[in-house]
Amino acid sequence: MQGWVTLALLLSLGVKRSLAQNGLGEPRGLTLNPDLPAQTLSLAWQSDSTLFDLEIFHTEFMNVVLNATVEVQADPVTGLHSWTWHSPLPLECTSHSVRIRARNQQSVSQWSPLQTIPGWDIPEKSYMFPEDKMIPVGSNMTFCCIVNEKEDFKEIKYGRQEMKATRLSRRSYAITVTNQPASDNTGTNVICSSQKFQMLTGTVVFVGYPPGDEGLVCETRDLASAECSWKKGRDTHLRIKQSLTNYTLNGRDCLEANERKTWCSSKMWEENWTLEARNPLGTVQLTDSAQLTDRVHLLAPVNVAAVKVEAWSATLQWSWSVAAYKKLEMVCQLRLFAHELSSTRNYDGPGLSSVVLEGLWPDVDYTVTLRCGSKHSFWKWGDESAPYRIHTKMDRPDALDVWMWMDSSNTGHVFWKPLSVRKSHGALNGYEVSQSSAEEDGRNTVSLPPGNFSYPILLNNSSDVTVAVAARNPAGLSQPSTVTTPAYRADSQLSVSELLGTNGSFVLSWEPNVSASSGYVVEWFPTGCTGLCPIDWKKLPESDRSFTVNSVPSQSVSELSLNQTGSDVLLSWKATEMKQQRGFIRGYTIYLASAAHLDLIANITDPAVQSYRVKGLTLSSYKFVVKAYTSAGEDAGATVAIKMEMDTADMLFVGILVPLGIMFCCIILFSIFFYKKREWVKKAFYPEIPGPKVSGDWSSPRGPLDVKPSPHSLVHIVKNPEWDFTKEGLFPVPEEEEESENDNMEVDTDSDEPALLRYYNQVVGDGSHSNQVSDSSASSTASMGSTQTEITYAGIQSPSSSQGAYSGGGYRPQMQSVTGPAEPQIEFEADFQDDGLNAGYKPQCSWQLDSPEAENFSGSLGSPTSVTSSQFLIPESSEEKPQPSNTWFHNFLSGKS
Repeated sequence: MQGWVTLALLLSLGVKRSLAQNGLGEPRGLTLNPDLPAQTLSLAWQSDSTLFDLEIFHTEFMNVVLNATVEVQADPVTGLHSWTWHSPLPLECTSHSVRIRARNQQSVSQWSPLQTIPGWDIPEKSYMFPEDKMIPVGSNMTFCCIVNEKEDFKEIKYGRQEMKATRLSRRSYAITVTNQPASDNTGTNVICSSQKFQMLTGTVVFVGYPPGDEGLVCETRDLASAECSWKKGRDTHLRIKQSLTNYTLNGRDCLEANERKTWCSSKMWEENWTLEARNPLGTVQLTDSAQLTDRVHLLAPVNVAAVKVEAWSATLQWSWSVAAYKKLEMVCQLRLFAHELSSTRNYDGPGLSSVVLEGLWPDVDYTVTLRCGSKHSFWKWGDESAPYRIHTKMDRPDALDVWMWMDSSNTGHVFWKPLSVRKSHGALNGYEVSQSSAEEDGRNTVSLPPGNFSYPILLNNSSDVTVAVAARNPAGLSQPSTVTTPAYRADSQLSVSELLGTNGSFVLSWEPNVSASSGYVVEWFPTGCTGLCPIDWKKLPESDRSFTVNSVPSQSVSELSLNQTGSDVLLSWKATEMKQQRGFIRGYTIYLASAAHLDLIANITDPAVQSYRVKGLTLSSYKFVVKAYTSAGEDAGATVAIKMEMDTADMLFVGILVPLGIMFCCIILFSIFFYKKREWVKKAFYPEIPGPKVSGDWSSPRGPLDVKPSPHSLVHIVKNPEWDFTKEGLFPVPEEEEESENDNMEVDTDSDEPALLRYYNQVVGDGSHSNQVSDSSASSTASMGSTQTEITYAGIQSPSSSQGAYSGGGYRPQMQSVTGPAEPQIEFEADFQDDGLNAGYKPQCSWQLDSPEAENFSGSLGSPTSVTSSQFLIPESSEEKPQPSNTWFHNFLSGKS
């Protein structure tokens, strides 16, 4: 053994001597400096070499986490070699040990002694690292859980996902999460649990993005200061206060800027701007530069008002909130809105503050908005003013378009077309029609309401008649429109030409007439019209030689509606207006529309009929189509839909009838069931009650009837049937006397029946009554020869019953005196009321021997509660079977009719 030790020492000395001869010395003075938040470990040592081998271990299990060869130059000032290692694991998770050795191309030095930095895996407490870490999306991260000595590790969950854990030391476990997604507003929870606790410890990791803001733009609103704004980038997913994005503009903090407000202001224009957005995950810089006059963004005009409003024009005025605007060359844009029309007008000038709006229409509501911008180096339109309303004044209406229609040679009608809103210049309140002729002096003037568009006239055969029509509104009368009656010509006098219409129109043409100095009038009306026909006309200049009459667009029936009455639906509509017709209406067709086609319901050939009733519809949804047709075909049709609902009366009827029907059906079903199962139902719910059966011969003469005494009460026969009012209660019999009485009595020990009382079959007779009460030993003997007996029940024995005296509660029979006077009876009742406050059960017997009821002993004397009974408890007629009550339910169950 000593030889082996000597050999080992020699080998060791030889290795050391060989290393020394190579000139590689062991690195000296190794120090470790951990940076826990950054998860870095800085190493510093002294050595003459520049190439080194490094090994880092998890101390407790000595697992190698790093084995690398690095080249590190010495610091020329301090002579130290420095190297930093970034740990994928938080340094708090477990202890780390480090050693280093020098190396060259041929040999290596000895390892330096192990240097260790302790971890937090101590037995006193549970921890989880890292704590509240903020990392960018897509990062990989290692979490560790340190459990104390008393806990058994179970699992680590990242969010809701259970992760596979690796054991680092006896108390430390770690998981690694790769490509982490963005967290929600509260971060992602990492929970460590033990076998005992669902949440032993935990941490929160915030996974987000660095700032992504872009598009910095600076402008001026008052020609002095600056307002810079930018576009917010993607959501950083960082919500806690220390992770929010901070902004600086040209080095100054933007306190008003945050995740929602992306603007910052400066009191002075600096032409060059730099915005820096920073959060714990990164920084972004935005820049912008411009001259002040190139970035003017005007504020909205204020105090907009119309200072002068006429029928055709208005003067608009406003003011500015910034004094510097008064010298600025600007352009302003006004937008006018009236009815469904809109227009835009531009005005320019220095410090513009008023404009005149020309070309307005009388009696029209206008809404005006205004915005302005810098004229030179236009940047953008400024803020828009609040809407302002202008209502122009009224003016006289425009002249009417008038024409005359001749009915005959001496009658006719003058027509005029209604004025549009723009031509009426105000609400019309009527028309004035005046008629004059060469033979008559003056004019005959008639005022008509605004709804009239024609007026009849009478013609004078000797001269022409001139008719003038003017429209009137609150501003005055329009210029009169005149028409002279044309010569009447019957249809037979007119030359008829055939025209071929194409594409819904036809063209009229004529030869020029030298007499047509004022132009031509083309009139048209439906053929076949009698009476006052709806005519139309068009006035053309004398230069025209043709005119195209276009058919107006076809239109379906109007105001199509329906009304439900029970299971019927009434469809009603109005005919298409004459001016919308392409031909004469010949009738209407009604269809029921389905998903794929139309089913014809009715064909109405009378155009005057404008309704139709569809009958017998079920509760469902329907769609109806009504089409008008001419000789050329149908129009597009109008559609109406309905969902049939139950009528109120029908609903009430059904609501009453259905429950009654259901109840009636249930009764029938139950009746059938009970009839089929009547025997079972009878046995289950209404069994037969057997009549009493008396065994033995009850026809023998009078003799003693042995009844077994009850163990709870004793019966004593008393000679005197009258009540002794001097007694407080019933008389209990001592047990010795009871035994002596029962010595000669045969007891059926095998019977389960309760003990019976002893009675004597004696008829109650009329006899004298005694107030004496015999003792229990003589009572049974004396009762054999007595003409009347009285049975008394002894009270239940109790500890309070001493020496045969009765006191307190217990059984106390009550009866009326048979022959006693009224006064003792009253005294008896009063005595019982006083003594019976604490008494128990008190049977009452009100029958008397002298009463008529006493004749029927089978009904009263045989009662078990009878005090003076001398008859059998079961009457002689008890052998007859009692008849059950004859009810319909019993007859139904027994099957009797």
